[in-house]
Amino acid sequence: MSPFRFPALIESADLLMRPPEPRDAKALFDEMLGDVATTRHLSFRRHTQIDETLAFIEDSAQGWRSGELIRWVLEDRASGRLTGMIELRPHPPRVEVGVMISRRGGARRRRAGLHALRKLLAWMLAQPPILRIYAYCAVDGDAHSSMEKLGFTLEAKLTHYECRPNLGLLAGDSYLYAMTRPLQAPEETPATRWLSEYAALNAGLEAGAADDTANTPPHAQELHIAAS
Repeated sequence: MSPFRFPALIESADLLMRPPEPRDAKALFDEMLGDVATTRHLSFRRHTQIDETLAFIEDSAQGWRSGELIRWVLEDRASGRLTGMIELRPHPPRVEVGVMISRRGGARRRRAGLHALRKLLAWMLAQPPILRIYAYCAVDGDAHSSMEKLGFTLEAKLTHYECRPNLGLLAGDSYLYAMTRPLQAPEETPATRWLSEYAALNAGLEAGAADDTANTPPHAQELHIAAS
């Protein structure tokens, strides 16, 4: 069980973020999990039956209980529609984040979802246990176009990283994005003082060895290099 806990409800003027519930099954199926365009580049197969979505919701409830899988649906306050979903997999000091925004919503709803995500990312990086937040995006999708705007840095391109069943691909390439918080300097303890003194002693010894080498005749230096 993860020792770190996230708030179940997060509210803004436009959105309510909350755990998915069984009553959301039809809306989740219609707006996201069963929608061809929304699931196109995802690593799990698009839902074709409402029972799959109900099982997904139960999996979400179990994740909240264990603290190992956190999912919120994004509910538009004005219309009550579900416009997106945010998923976290916390393993402090790192958290993996995934986002799904319904293709059936308008641009305003997508902007509201990204704004909520930006606030959530800032909140997470302010929590002492969290030092790294990362995400994977399909290179041929369009999710990665927003990552740097959210504050992420591109770290790598991963070849054949994950399956893309909705495209009929055994494996597809992904970008790895991350944002990190610097480590704070540890408090001084006898152990850190010893380590500092040891490092200084080592540096002094290495400098002395370099001086000795500088004063050694060239032929002796060549012999030493050859022997090593």
